[in-house]
Amino acid sequence: MTIFWGKMTFSLQQYAHTMRLDGRVRFIGPVPSTLIRIICRLWRGATMNKKAFTLIELLVVIAIIAVLMAILMPALTLAKRKAAGITCMAGVKNLSVGWFMYMEGNDGKIMSADDDAATRTGEFWIGVPRKIDGTLCNITQIAEVTDEDEIRGIEVGVLFPYVKNPRAYHCPADKNISIYDKTTKFVSYGLAHCLNGRRQLDNKNQIKNFNEIRQPSRRYVFVESSESRNWNSSHHFIMGAPEYNNGGPWQWWGPLAINHGDSSTLGYCDGHAEIRKWRDRYTIERVDKLWETGATNYGKDSPPSGQVEDLEFMAEGWAFRYGRQ
Repeated sequence: MTIFWGKMTFSLQQYAHTMRLDGRVRFIGPVPSTLIRIICRLWRGATMNKKAFTLIELLVVIAIIAVLMAILMPALTLAKRKAAGITCMAGVKNLSVGWFMYMEGNDGKIMSADDDAATRTGEFWIGVPRKIDGTLCNITQIAEVTDEDEIRGIEVGVLFPYVKNPRAYHCPADKNISIYDKTTKFVSYGLAHCLNGRRQLDNKNQIKNFNEIRQPSRRYVFVESSESRNWNSSHHFIMGAPEYNNGGPWQWWGPLAINHGDSSTLGYCDGHAEIRKWRDRYTIERVDKLWETGATNYGKDSPPSGQVEDLEFMAEGWAFRYGRQ
């Protein structure tokens, strides 16, 4: 049966698979024949009889709408997640290209992986959030740290002249809330700590020039990361690398942000970006546990046996090669 209603045309069959709306075809899944008969009966009654719908008929219509929504909502949620992932990856790519352009304009020297609270060299990639009068915010303050405060921090960093759109610094799927000011953070990414980070404390195990990076297309520079404080401390991302473990084994350290179901976005030293799907259950469980416990001190952790694929992936992408640099 075909029903005409204004500009909308519905083709209903025992197992209908399409809905035609202004000539467009959309998949909505199989519709049971019982629903088809009810819709047809209600339609005939409403068009032939000018009387209003009965209460039972209205309840049936509501039930039909609920069924259709149940069919469509998972697909809409998936589409929204994919759209956020695409936007996130585009932003990280812009940040990575901007990082690369800064290097090209400074004779191969790379910017600091830290913010201006951790390094005083003037090369920090981003600044600490600040009020309009220049007063620096505190990472554990209860008073709200607004998006505008974080954007002012972005604007004093050396990356800003290359990436001036603040939205590039924020993942639309980042909904993590600080345990202090109870708001979401604006800056969603951290810069790999081994890339010219915290030099006054660790001047040896750092990369300071681009030509020290082996295979830049395999070494990440930006990582989706998120602490439970008002922003990511020092705005860097750190791993439990051998240089921080007295030459010992690799471990997890800084918290990842897994904003895309089971995936995170990484930007690489050659300017490209990728979405990494995590393979090990422990990787996701560790992030969930840190948030559930409201942790503010992130210690080093080793995954259980058989769940080391993600750790090995991050170790391989770490730019500083301990013992081989």
